[in-house]
Amino acid sequence: MKISVFGNPDLDEDNAAIKLIPWLKKKYPGAEIKIEDPSEGLKPAEDWLIVDTCRGIDKPTEFKDLDKFESVRRVSVHDYDLAMELKLLKKLGKIKKLKILAMPVDG
Repeated sequence: MKISVFGNPDLDEDNAAIKLIPWLKKKYPGAEIKIEDPSEGLKPAEDWLIVDTCRGIDKPTEFKDLDKFESVRRVSVHDYDLAMELKLLKKLGKIKKLKILAMPVDG
């Protein structure tokens, strides 16, 4: 299993997923766990769990459908985000099955 964790450890509003890494290591002892940046290009895995911070939820929530994520209009490459990258990979047929664990912004 591959677990991709997203966020910025220096920003309280974006580090809830990173804080879960010790728990993820215990729950999935054989998993490859990596902190990733969607702007660097993602390599999907057959058994892939993504953990990220998400606005609009008040408790940890599991998603299996990318269409549940709102598409936000972007104005520059600096606005590139994880949902956009995942939707592109799905459209290209690179993602067959995916599970996302979304953590609320407030942890």
